[in-house]
Amino acid sequence: MSACARVAAVAALSLLLGAAAAPAQSPFAQTNIGQDLRVSDARIEGRGGWGVAESDTLSPSFHNVAGLPGLRHVAISVCGFAALTASETATSSRNSSRVATPSVRLGLPLDGGRAVVTAGFRALRGTQYTTVTPLETLLPDPADPLGDPVIFHGTETLVREGTQFEVPLGGAYRVNDRLSFGATLNLVRGVVRERLRDDIGTPDGTGDSPYVAISEVLTDDISGLSTTWSVQASPWRQLRVGASVTPGHGWDMTRTRDMLGLPGTRTQLYEVRLPATWSLGAQTPVRGRWRAGFEYESQPFGGFEGNDAWAAEMVDAWRWSAGVERVEQWRRHGGWRNLPLRLGVMRQRWPYRVGGSDVLETRIAAGTGLTFRDQSGHLDVALSYGWTGERQDNGLADRTWRLTVSLAGLERWW
Repeated sequence: MSACARVAAVAALSLLLGAAAAPAQSPFAQTNIGQDLRVSDARIEGRGGWGVAESDTLSPSFHNVAGLPGLRHVAISVCGFAALTASETATSSRNSSRVATPSVRLGLPLDGGRAVVTAGFRALRGTQYTTVTPLETLLPDPADPLGDPVIFHGTETLVREGTQFEVPLGGAYRVNDRLSFGATLNLVRGVVRERLRDDIGTPDGTGDSPYVAISEVLTDDISGLSTTWSVQASPWRQLRVGASVTPGHGWDMTRTRDMLGLPGTRTQLYEVRLPATWSLGAQTPVRGRWRAGFEYESQPFGGFEGNDAWAAEMVDAWRWSAGVERVEQWRRHGGWRNLPLRLGVMRQRWPYRVGGSDVLETRIAAGTGLTFRDQSGHLDVALSYGWTGERQDNGLADRTWRLTVSLAGLERWW
């Protein structure tokens, strides 16, 4: 294994260990199916999110596996991000931070690179949020049980946490220089857990309360299977297009409700149906080292079925992204002018409403990267700033800074 590949492996392990440090997420992720965590790599993030038409054998992207044919080395790609979110409501504000490793992928070329097999891990959606609110309740007075009830003060704590992720297994094949296909089988797993606890204090705030805390835990365990089909084509020399579709599929859900102080638990089995998701994009050179691209993705979650509480607030989600990239060059003594430069913008509608209104998110991004001297890997970074929701529509608004880092290692194996 080359030195650069060893560095990539160490960095991958570090990112995976760091993914456990996730104190909180946006309040928008406190309900429903959770916040979208899908990230391909920092190069795509720096361009605003487009990459379904991407094909580069020195900087392989797993955004669309149909772009992998032509790969001459084993490729390992790891992507992680750190986000800092400032959230505001009409009466309060809150800062939250999050560190995650949403993507780890492997590509193995066969038949001289004409075919490629892939495997990996990808986070889909997640939520991690805690709220503590004052609680007032009428209870009998311990000093006079037969008298009028008195007000007891306390707190109500709600913790919602969980992640849905998939393990994609598949491959891609190049028919000729202008056309390639790809497909993956995605094993979907995950859990969404809500913990509710009411702590009852004393009326005067001193001493021990005669009433115990009430606690409830609601857990949804997710298990599913989906497929993704993709294609890339070059109908003209200066244009590359790509598309992918994940047909509608089901998640088997096991819901467990457990209340403190009651014997046993209550378990319910049910299925949710997710609609098909598709994306379409293109890229083309524009001038010199510069190229431009765009992408559109449709997630018609208005057709979601199986969980009435989630389905009632779901809407058809969409995402479009556009951006430009100045590709890397290898001119001697070129210095900073050799580095790539990426700029992009993304706009999306979340798949569910908050406060009775759609949640709209806009993000602008910039990024760059560095290829190792022996071309055995590359490091990319992207910095983005986004704003989500509006206080007058959703009751709250987010402003988020996010730093995305990805590392890819290329290893010769024949």
